[in-house]
Amino acid sequence: MKYKDFLTQFSIKDITKDSKRVFSTNKLQIDQSTLSMNENVYDQFESYAENNNFIGKFNDLIEGIRLNNTENRQVTHFNYRNKSSDLFESSLDKMDELSETIKGRFKKIIIFGIGGSYLGPKLMEDIFSSLELDIDFVTGSDPEEYKKYANTDLSDYAFVITSKSFSTIETLTSYSAVTKDKFLHQTFAVTSMAKKAEAFGIDQKNIAEIDLGTGGRFSIWSAINLGLFLRLGRSGFESFLSGGKTIDELSNKAVTNNPALSLAIQDVVMNNLLNMDTTLILSYDYKLRNFSAYAQQLEMESLGKSVDRDTGELLAYQTGSIVWGGYGPRSQHSFFQHLFQGTKDANTYFLVSKTDHLNYKQFKGQTKSLISGNEAEPDSHKKVNKRKFTSILLEDLSAESLGQLIAIWENKTIFMSMFWNINPFDQWGVELGKINTKKEIE
Repeated sequence: MKYKDFLTQFSIKDITKDSKRVFSTNKLQIDQSTLSMNENVYDQFESYAENNNFIGKFNDLIEGIRLNNTENRQVTHFNYRNKSSDLFESSLDKMDELSETIKGRFKKIIIFGIGGSYLGPKLMEDIFSSLELDIDFVTGSDPEEYKKYANTDLSDYAFVITSKSFSTIETLTSYSAVTKDKFLHQTFAVTSMAKKAEAFGIDQKNIAEIDLGTGGRFSIWSAINLGLFLRLGRSGFESFLSGGKTIDELSNKAVTNNPALSLAIQDVVMNNLLNMDTTLILSYDYKLRNFSAYAQQLEMESLGKSVDRDTGELLAYQTGSIVWGGYGPRSQHSFFQHLFQGTKDANTYFLVSKTDHLNYKQFKGQTKSLISGNEAEPDSHKKVNKRKFTSILLEDLSAESLGQLIAIWENKTIFMSMFWNINPFDQWGVELGKINTKKEIE
């Protein structure tokens, strides 16, 4: 049965009922019970996934079957978190080597990158930064971003260019503007095009290669995330990879007891059946304040597609949501009024780690308000909406916990693409923008 035909069997009135769906790992508790979504709806979507071999397709990805059909590539980011893969050890060994060199000579580091070469690594830096090293990120081509370095003595800085293609205009432009191309002996590169980096003038031993089949938005497991390795060392980075692998093992066995698939079902139901155009992600830990920006690229670049992956025909249903969000305690004083009393609903996620701090108590208070509302309030101006949402409680903000959180977001994105039968691994629209920008330069 085609997905568009599958959707016709559902009535909106049959979707909303009590459900007690909760998943737990050693690091995450995922509570979908506050969605009040009929368990029978989950069952039907799980049956659709089983009938269409979602788990088999997911395992094919892990095994290297070329399911990125429009680019004719394997999808290789799983290999970085799989100990039996050659990429696992070779990537760690190279990061170990570069980390030893950098930390032995420098205490100040500038990492140049954009998109997937920035959002994931910067998120990790938000979480694990320390005074041991001074790590800064430069992301674009506007000189205002990096003018602070105009009169800085850069002789004690290391420079890391992170660009899969080693042709990213913003990255190379900002690197040249900051360094004036005078510090190549202090420059390192992470790329899948090592020959280009060498031709640029970077010493071969200062280059870490990433696999061509690892998309930028999935590259956080590779040497693109060198900053995290510099912070945590090999054992800490392996804990991050281990967290991701835990989720892969939950994702590739069955359609039941599969948290990534269950979250994907939530997202497609909210989108295709309840007509919610947006996904709202609220993080109540300051260190996770930029998670919504990371998830935004992951989902919108992967799922912003409108044609069938096999036939190229236009789809007859909506695909990826508009993803937005923010830091919960700050957002309460900006757009929460819309959440409580506005007319538009959103597919909503709350993320938090359990502490005794005010931010966790705010999370509890806000979610309780959305669950219970204020039905006894007689004044219509004060009446608030009850809202559906999912909460994800992290045991802590360790590398392993973050590995699980990020992998579950990746895997749910992949499962969503299977429902819609789109290719989540290409980004031809982005490529057109790059081509036309180069024409403007020429």
